[in-house]
Amino acid sequence: MVISVVYFVVALGAAVAFGRALDRQLHGPGLRAAWADGLTAEARCTRVRTEERQDADAVPFVHTLPTLEFRTADGRTVAFEERRGRVELAEGDVLTVYYNARDPQAATTRAPSFGMLHLRALVTGAGAVLAAVTATVLALVL
Repeated sequence: MVISVVYFVVALGAAVAFGRALDRQLHGPGLRAAWADGLTAEARCTRVRTEERQDADAVPFVHTLPTLEFRTADGRTVAFEERRGRVELAEGDVLTVYYNARDPQAATTRAPSFGMLHLRALVTGAGAVLAAVTATVLALVL
């Protein structure tokens, strides 16, 4: 019984840590901050910069980083480089951006989604259920 309780605590801690790390890796906190106020604006692509990168297998690829410019609700003009989304834009293209009034520089082109809004809770919850089931089986078997 003690082994299954220890396993459950360790597995639950791992699920929490994994959920937190995955959320940060996918820029969850920044996206949720940009979506928090529900503000949107039409942005124009003013420049497209490319970077050569390598994937995990050291295969080179080209990543495009568009610079977008938009006007906030209070009239300020903001320019930012979109690093979170995977959008293929050309100079002059127009699209919707989501931003927070307190930090419009952290705007994004990614639309709010249920998965990104609740990613940490979903991953942690799934890990907790798996940990509970496994701990129960361990308690019954041992």
